[in-house]
Amino acid sequence: MKRNSVFLMAGIILAYSFSLVFSEIPGSALRAEPSDKTRDAGGVEIVFWNVFADETSTGAFLAKASEDFMRENPGVKITINGQGGYDAVAERLEAAAAGGGGNLPTMAIIEETFLGRFHPIVEDMSGYLPPGVIANYQPGLLASGYIGGSLYAVPFNRSMPVLFYNKTMFESSGVTSPPATWEEFRKIAEALSDPERGIRGAGLCWDTDAWIFESVLYSWGGDILDGVNKNVVFNDGGRAAEIVKFFQEMEEERTLFSPYDHQEDPWITVATEMLQGRVCMMLGSNGMYSLNSQWMADAGYELGMAMQPSFGGTPSVATGGGNIVVFRSASEEQKSAAGKFMEFLARDEYAGEYAVLTGYLPVTNTAMDSEKLRAMLIEKPEYKAVLEQMRYAHRRPFTKNWKNMYGIIVEELEACLSNKRAEAAEAMKRAALACQKVMNENPD
Repeated sequence: MKRNSVFLMAGIILAYSFSLVFSEIPGSALRAEPSDKTRDAGGVEIVFWNVFADETSTGAFLAKASEDFMRENPGVKITINGQGGYDAVAERLEAAAAGGGGNLPTMAIIEETFLGRFHPIVEDMSGYLPPGVIANYQPGLLASGYIGGSLYAVPFNRSMPVLFYNKTMFESSGVTSPPATWEEFRKIAEALSDPERGIRGAGLCWDTDAWIFESVLYSWGGDILDGVNKNVVFNDGGRAAEIVKFFQEMEEERTLFSPYDHQEDPWITVATEMLQGRVCMMLGSNGMYSLNSQWMADAGYELGMAMQPSFGGTPSVATGGGNIVVFRSASEEQKSAAGKFMEFLARDEYAGEYAVLTGYLPVTNTAMDSEKLRAMLIEKPEYKAVLEQMRYAHRRPFTKNWKNMYGIIVEELEACLSNKRAEAAEAMKRAALACQKVMNENPD
């Protein structure tokens, strides 16, 4: 197998920074930004804060789409500013809002859970988007745009955890298909592992905001909060502890690779192990599919992609990624123009092209049958697993407290998969109690 290690590792670090862990690289935010309250030659200007730098595939896509839109709508000027990652955008939005809202952009991409923090200052778009456009969005993705019956956000760069696997190593070991359940995941990991050669059948990263843990929890029949956002329920009946213990036992059996005793970023560490043939499968974002596929091919392997395993019964998978919002501080003309741009991005040719370009989900029903997506499925049939999985989408926690809560959860999760391994039952009990304290002290 080829091992173009220096080049490939540099690619992993750069791409994961942009596309998965969303490090705060300002991109075009270093440029002076015009006021979005200004008019241009009798028209209207809208400023769009993007979470990706201009050099990324999403940055390039939005630049092209905005140019196409402005040719069709000469009275509208769109200025797109890269603001770093989700956290960077959130911090800048909060700072702008604290100043009275005069420095807020017209529209922005925010991580789907952040709507719990920002919905008081964003506009209900149901009056600015045609009913047919709203009805065409994928319901499992659109669900995270609603609060109290009002449509505050629409999906854009959306993702779900999927199971990436080394198809080459599967076939050479006689494993004919990826696991559908977590018990199959464990058995296949055991079959593929060769501890003496440093090969683990699986690797696991919980993610910086507990996204992977959430998704596994949903697939286990659990949830983070109750239906009224008051009670923390992820460890009810000891479910979270059971999940953590499951992966601890795999690590003890030397069939699971944990990145939490390494110096590098956990995502980069697991991806590197998989690229070098030392991890055979891992959960990750479908938004990394295009890059992962190319990296694996460069390393001499074929990448497979399958639905996230479940604990038997009906699958349930966390959604993730970014939604587009429009701020109430914008003028009526700006809100109307922003709605038209949202509608433009939802056209089949653009929604389909974006899914093919990046591996992110097609956000509309009709985009799933677009010409570009059909062509990709012929070339890469494994992407069908992502489309199938969209039927089982589970919305992420919608509370303004989630950032504080996931920091607590991740700290305990990482401790449970480190060399100084925490006891799962006590760790998850601590996490649940601490999260409940956060909710009690600052109710939604």
